[in-house]
Amino acid sequence: MNNAELYALIIIFLVSIGTYGLRLSGLLLSGKISNEGKIRIFLDYLPPTLLLSFVTPVILKEGFAGIVAILLIAVCMYKTKNIFLSMIVGVVTIAISRNFF
Repeated sequence: MNNAELYALIIIFLVSIGTYGLRLSGLLLSGKISNEGKIRIFLDYLPPTLLLSFVTPVILKEGFAGIVAILLIAVCMYKTKNIFLSMIVGVVTIAISRNFF
């Protein structure tokens, strides 16, 4: 093993320690936050907001097919309340639009 490979392994190891250290500190500090009032409301809305921030650019990139997919997903979620089925509907819609249109 040459020096470059050794340095790469050391960097990967240190970055992984940093990543898990941040995750652990978040878990430990989350128990100290009060879950009352406005903080509770903020924390309740945080996961959907993060999901929306990841999904919106993908929908916009896909264009019309992305809009159709998100509408079909919303209808499927409303009617069936099944997350897995809704995910399948979205993936199949995008796959069909990419392969046939």
